[in-house]
Amino acid sequence: MPIELRVISGARAGAREVFAKSIVAIGRHPMNDLRLDAEQDLDVSGRHAEIRITGNTATLRDVGSSNGTKVNGQPLTGERALFDGDTITLGGAAGAALEFHYVIDVGEASSAPPAPTNIDVAPPVTDPTRPAAPAKPRRDTTARIAEAVELQTGQLRRLLYGFGVAVVVVGLGLAWMSRRNAAADRATIEQLLRELQAQNAAIAQLRGNAGANGLTDEVSRITRQRDSLLSVLRQGGNQQGISERIAELNRQQTAAGAVSKVDYERIAEQNTRAVAFIVVQHGDNIEGGSGFGVTRDGWIVTNRHVVQSDIDGAPAKIAVQFHGTKRWLPARLVKVSSSDDLAFLKIDAPGTYPTVVGISPSGGVRPGAPIAIIGYPLGNETAGMGGSIDTLTASATVTVGVVSKSVSDIVQIDAYVAHGSSGSPVFDQRGLVVGVVYGGPTEAAGRIVYSVPSDRLIAQLPGEAAGVVRP
Repeated sequence: MPIELRVISGARAGAREVFAKSIVAIGRHPMNDLRLDAEQDLDVSGRHAEIRITGNTATLRDVGSSNGTKVNGQPLTGERALFDGDTITLGGAAGAALEFHYVIDVGEASSAPPAPTNIDVAPPVTDPTRPAAPAKPRRDTTARIAEAVELQTGQLRRLLYGFGVAVVVVGLGLAWMSRRNAAADRATIEQLLRELQAQNAAIAQLRGNAGANGLTDEVSRITRQRDSLLSVLRQGGNQQGISERIAELNRQQTAAGAVSKVDYERIAEQNTRAVAFIVVQHGDNIEGGSGFGVTRDGWIVTNRHVVQSDIDGAPAKIAVQFHGTKRWLPARLVKVSSSDDLAFLKIDAPGTYPTVVGISPSGGVRPGAPIAIIGYPLGNETAGMGGSIDTLTASATVTVGVVSKSVSDIVQIDAYVAHGSSGSPVFDQRGLVVGVVYGGPTEAAGRIVYSVPSDRLIAQLPGEAAGVVRP
């Protein structure tokens, strides 16, 4: 059944959108179905909540937001059904509020189903002698909007009062610090200026390598930070804080310099053909992901969550398409890991298929090490550059970054991924797989990436793939 969401507060107040799909994702990230303002609705997470529609019932659940979700002013825990006219509040004072409605055609009104029951409370009554609970009364729309506005303005008032006190305290503190630092040693400031200006040559060298190695955005970001620090120093900013920021800037330049020395073209040439675009059908839903070949006869590694749904279980259909090809190959789910976000597929059609160069143990991976990720971020939008999924030629994307953390059960990476990157292989500078991407926190906007370490993958590889492991 179609639903309508009306934005009653926040940057998009007054907007209305109708959806006729089984899952409606809500948040600030561009991949959501209902996209809220990324610059102004700051209490709304990148992926905040989702509405699932089954038959004639819609249910709402929070998907790990930072500031929580409320329905009619009550905090949402778990999952609950939505009634026509319910108010959904996302986050706090800098969030947004929505009004939920079912959309029923006039011609079908006589046969429209009853309003859904709330599945978030006690289970259904099974005793036939026990009377049914009375239906939840509909509240006046004006009252609901007034309640949402009062909630938002009350929080805003408290925030403004707190901000005003903070401004006074900070102002007094700055005045005191200004007097204290008036006689600060100018030699220290001049030394910091020289350190920043000395980085020009290093940044210029990085910029020369950026085009070939995908570092353009990173070098631009480092340059902007350097220029900002120069401006603050020239205005007499806090020396200790700036010294720490310069040290961090040096660390970023060192990491970027290591990345710029890696031969990513060689890594891509050796492995990209083995990276597959995976399409999975669960009921009426079709989702995309990434994976990579590990045997010549068609074994493929991907994520468990790419091919297995928490609601629908095993997929109805799976098809894969290797980079640079147009042929869709039917595949089946053979094995799912019980301990990690890993799954193993097998292509049905006999043949010889491409594989990655090898898989290396991840025990030697250290923070700061350069890596490459090859996959299909944003799914069909980049795999076929917006073309029809039936006619596209799969084209994988190569992104670069560095390892930021490595422990026994996770390799954390500073790089870019998006929806569709799940299942992508992570390569070290030798071109060997050291991890399998499975996600990251939504508030990181795709810049903090989690991957399953290759040690855990190697322990679960099928016997046929033992030859792909390298020292």
